[in-house]
Amino acid sequence: MRHTSLIGTATVALAALTLLIAPVEKAAAQGKVAGSSVVVYTPNEQAMLDNLIPAFERKTGAKVQVITAGTGELYQRIRSEAAKPQGDVLFGGGAAQAETNSDLWEKYVSSEDGAMVEAGKNRTGFFTPYQADGSNLLVNKEAAAAAKVTITSYADLLKPELKGKIAFGDPTSSSSAFAQLTNMLKAVGGDYESDKGWDFVRKLVGQLKGVTIGSSSQVAKDVAAGEYIVALTYEPLSLNFVRAGAPVQIVYPSEGAAFLPAAIQVIKGAPHPDAAKAFVDFIVSEEGQKIIAEKTAGRPLRAGITKPGLPALSEIPTVQEDGPYVAKHRSEIVAKYKKILEQAL
Repeated sequence: MRHTSLIGTATVALAALTLLIAPVEKAAAQGKVAGSSVVVYTPNEQAMLDNLIPAFERKTGAKVQVITAGTGELYQRIRSEAAKPQGDVLFGGGAAQAETNSDLWEKYVSSEDGAMVEAGKNRTGFFTPYQADGSNLLVNKEAAAAAKVTITSYADLLKPELKGKIAFGDPTSSSSAFAQLTNMLKAVGGDYESDKGWDFVRKLVGQLKGVTIGSSSQVAKDVAAGEYIVALTYEPLSLNFVRAGAPVQIVYPSEGAAFLPAAIQVIKGAPHPDAAKAFVDFIVSEEGQKIIAEKTAGRPLRAGITKPGLPALSEIPTVQEDGPYVAKHRSEIVAKYKKILEQAL
């Protein structure tokens, strides 16, 4: 596996789109993709890539070139290359963002689609959900104990002891930070327009003391290192730090956490379309979803495959994101946040 690293941020909400779903296609047989290449753009964590990519290569005989960067940067790259695509697949990022950029994708519904749970169905023909990413707080236990502060909710983030001690990404470019923003608005305010929700966001921005961290992975790293007490981040990344032995714990805010599908898409005009479709099929196949469940931090979306080491969704306080609303009003939400941030500086 060749691996190229780019600078970027990591960017997450399933929205129903009233398009006709393309007929289910089967990707090319293994013999047809064996010996071919597939270029995969991805913001996903290294542990996921290290487990899934070699398994796909063994299964199909195809070779993978991985280009990693933040979700926002990858979208910009794909759009800039639209006249002559260089990549075949975008693997990762939120379903809502995939939907609002559907002009970038080839229509493709995997032959594995029927085996997915409802949240994992490809309902638009353009993007395939493969795992659910939940927003959560990541707390450095040692730093919290030293500051004598308890954190169980979004409301706790406004405690004076946490001023300047909260790590948060940039919702204008990071899909995980944007997911946290919409999660907070819905969980605290009940919807995305209420004064109560946006007033909480204003107060939180004040707690940040003007600091926005450019990389979503850096948000978690800084908390694990004790530079901050708490991060607003997402479950797979958080679980990786827990498993690595960092002095951190995952906290699901008592107001409710939203769990949103991450998606994989075939890039329109992909130079290796058969291998790209085979890659999508593998990620949502039984083998691929078991790898996600057992060897990565993600929550799989294939029926019958459960995730060890994490509480069941029924045990977590959750909120349901309004995917269609968020997809339609994403630019307005981002603009409102930017204004609040600018006023705070």
